[in-house]
Amino acid sequence: MNSPVIELKNVSLAYGDHLILEDVDLRIDHGEFVAILGPNGGGKTTLLKIILGLLKPDKGQVLVFGQEPHKSYKRIGYVPQHRPDRDLFPITVLGVVLMGLGNRRLGFTFSRKEKKQAYQALEKVGMHKLAHSRINELSGGQKQRVLVARALVSEPELLIFDEPTASIDPQGKQCIYEFLAKLGEEVTVLVVTHDLIVASSQISRIAVVNKRIIMGQDRNLTREMLDLLYGIHDHPCPMGHFIDGVSTLFEEPEARKTAEQSKIDLN
Repeated sequence: MNSPVIELKNVSLAYGDHLILEDVDLRIDHGEFVAILGPNGGGKTTLLKIILGLLKPDKGQVLVFGQEPHKSYKRIGYVPQHRPDRDLFPITVLGVVLMGLGNRRLGFTFSRKEKKQAYQALEKVGMHKLAHSRINELSGGQKQRVLVARALVSEPELLIFDEPTASIDPQGKQCIYEFLAKLGEEVTVLVVTHDLIVASSQISRIAVVNKRIIMGQDRNLTREMLDLLYGIHDHPCPMGHFIDGVSTLFEEPEARKTAEQSKIDLN
């Protein structure tokens, strides 16, 4: 059995009286590519912050590589959601990737070895030929690959992505997920998203979070997952039809009669 890279047990967190996560259990093993789906406001971002050690839950246990998250940060590569307004900063692709080394020396100078690391990371994502291009000259998909390279340059064992396809067209989204699947052969990959297209990619498993969490055994969405994602639809919808734009129901003769009368009155 693989050792868990991420393990959450009975995790709950509330903001004031508002419960965000309740009794969440989650386990992600080494080498998996896992997608966590959830609606806006369902707790995806909060869950992500807990895994990264940015938030501490009110109760429960959180382990990353078998220890508290803040003790494992050097083994984690994080790719935040891309924001177009950040592209206004005049920086090269290589400069963006070098930022992933966390160099705090005065002047942010980098050695030849560090620059070689950055080029190698860009090569992994197929962006090395654009190393000296400005980041704001790239397409949405290219920018996302550069952000991945920035996360890869420190050689992490776990990569975490927050909405990696938020600003990418549908065709580009599929390409990004296929690319992330290949990365999963080397590292453990966790993607947090609301994008259902991820279900068609080569992921290992899907989880759905909406205050509580359901962890699947594969990449298929079950009825229970869909109910949690979109809300339970527990009543039958009567068959209906339209008469010149007036909606009525087959099961309600009076409604049909009224609609038909409206049609006559309009004529």
